Amino acid sequence: MAKYTVKRLLLLIPTLLLVCVIVFALLRMVPGSAVDQIMYKYSTAGITVTKEEVAARLGMDKPWFEQFGIWVNGLLHGNMGTSLFQAESVGAIIKRQLPVTLELGVLTLILTNLISIPLGLYCAARQDAISDQTIRVISVILMSVPVFWIGTLVLIYPAKWWNYAPATMYTPFLRDPIANLKMFIVPSILGAMTQAGAQIRMVRTMTLEVMRQDYIRTAWSKGVKEKRILFRHAFRNALIPVITIIGGSIAGLVGGSVILENMFNLPGIGQQMVNALSNRDYPLVQGCVLVFSIFVMVVNLIVDLTYKVIDPRVEID
Repeated sequence: MAKYTVKRLLLLIPTLLLVCVIVFALLRMVPGSAVDQIMYKYSTAGITVTKEEVAARLGMDKPWFEQFGIWVNGLLHGNMGTSLFQAESVGAIIKRQLPVTLELGVLTLILTNLISIPLGLYCAARQDAISDQTIRVISVILMSVPVFWIGTLVLIYPAKWWNYAPATMYTPFLRDPIANLKMFIVPSILGAMTQAGAQIRMVRTMTLEVMRQDYIRTAWSKGVKEKRILFRHAFRNALIPVITIIGGSIAGLVGGSVILENMFNLPGIGQQMVNALSNRDYPLVQGCVLVFSIFVMVVNLIVDLTYKVIDPRVEID
């Protein structure tokens, strides 16, 4: 396993380089530029400056490959650059706002598993019953409905009917845990609902497949209790594909945080990246995408290593 881990970590290097190239190139293809944005702000403030002067100040008068080289060289020295509009280093901005995104992601992941695993096992134990069919229909609906639509309904109708609105002023967890959870609980539940639909069906399908095996029939014939068969025998052996979809859902949670953070005014990386994109703040967008990419790659590596822990028969070397 150690050899495999080292190989995967080394593979991250060319992968991250490719991510850097793609992000750098795509940002430059977006209509408009940071120079145009700054020129517009200067013009509204009555400041006279030429486009060439702004480009030179930002270092954007150089060829694209030279700009890319400067950015990569900074990354190698632990410097992601400086935001073009916030006069603050990208590293400092991400360090301040990453805990918000991670808290939202962790809460959503916990709620997703608390919903999907028990319901998936229940559906497997009650195959084709009315309750099983009802939960399956609900899971399909949850998979189909966009999270931004559900979020819009949650923001509008409770305020209209009951004069209730989720908290929108961020409070750090260490300062006031209750106020912090009040702000995070609603977006976490919404994110969990959309992810739980797919996981319920996966847990049900894989558990049913395992329960058709001979050793499960033997356990039934010996009079082993249903809960013991489901949790100790069936679910444990169905965990590998379930772990795979959980790992994949984490990447979806990162992407979903962009929507939920903006809707519920959570000052995380997702919200920051949307604002940076609208301003064409290249260094900040590149830094946020790079952090997201590293996070997803590390999670995928952990998922692969988990296979060996769950089932020692799995060969990953």
